[in-house]
Amino acid sequence: MLFIRNVWIAFFIALLPILSIDAADKALPIEIPFRVTKSSHLVVRAKINNKGPFNFILDTGAPVTFFAAEPGKSLGLVSDENGWCILDKFLLEGGLLSEKMRVKLETPFQLVGMNGMALGGLEMHGLIGYDLLAKHKIEIDVSKDLMIWTLLDFKPKAPLGVSGKNSGSGLDALGSFMKTIGAFTGKKQDLNPALRGSLGILINPDSKPLAVLDVLKDSPGYKVNIQKGDLILKFNDSEVTSLDDLSKMYRSVPEGKKIQLEILRKKQVLALELTPGKGL
Repeated sequence: MLFIRNVWIAFFIALLPILSIDAADKALPIEIPFRVTKSSHLVVRAKINNKGPFNFILDTGAPVTFFAAEPGKSLGLVSDENGWCILDKFLLEGGLLSEKMRVKLETPFQLVGMNGMALGGLEMHGLIGYDLLAKHKIEIDVSKDLMIWTLLDFKPKAPLGVSGKNSGSGLDALGSFMKTIGAFTGKKQDLNPALRGSLGILINPDSKPLAVLDVLKDSPGYKVNIQKGDLILKFNDSEVTSLDDLSKMYRSVPEGKKIQLEILRKKQVLALELTPGKGL
C-alpha cells in the first residue's frame, strides 16, 4: 500500500506543471471600449509607449498595423529602411497590452482621405490590422460600446505584399485627392467630440462582487489608489451586482464628472471619489 501511495504522489507531482500550463494558457477576456464613427468604422483608442491616446480603426483588410507618420514623429519613433518600427508598449483602452509590437510607421491612403474629408468625425492616427486582430477572438455587438478580446494560442503568418515604405503605392494619390476635396468642401475633423468617461480599471467579469484585476497607471482609478483585489460594491450609491451593471452605470458618465465608488478592501469598506478621464 505504501508503494502505491508513493506512486500516486509522484504521479500527481509530475502532473502539476501540466496543470499550471493549462491554467496559464486560458487567457481572460478583456473588454475594449469602441466607437462607431460617422463613416461606420469601428474605432478604439490606444496609448503608445505611455503617450496618447491615439485613435485606431479596426481594419480586417489591412495586413499589418499602421501608425501614422506625423504622430509617430511627435513621439520620436524611428523606422528602419523598410518603414517598420518596434513599439515598446501598445496599450488598448481597456487594458490589452502588446509589448515589442512591430508596426508600419507610415500614413496609409485611407487615413489621408478620411482625415482630409473628416469622414470619421475625429482624427484617425492608425489602423489595427490582421497581424494583431488574428491573435484574438473578438466579440462585437454594435448596439453596445464594449467589445470582448480574448487572446488565442495562434501566431498569424507574416502577410504578403507588405515590404518597403509607402506600401500603398499609387493609391496614396487617391488619399491626397480626397484630402484636397475635403478642403474645398470645408469639412474638417471634430476635434472636440463628446467623450465617454474612462476609469482605467480592469475587472474580473466572473467574480462576485466584481474584483479589480489591474489598474492602468496614471488613470483616474490609479490616482485614487484603487488596487488589485479591491471589490466594487456600489457606483454612485447604486449596488453593483455584475459587470453589465457597472458598464451601464458608467456608460453615460461624461469625462470630467465626478463619481463615487464604494469598495471593499481587506474587510474595510472605502468610499472613493474620482473623475473619469478621457474615454471613447
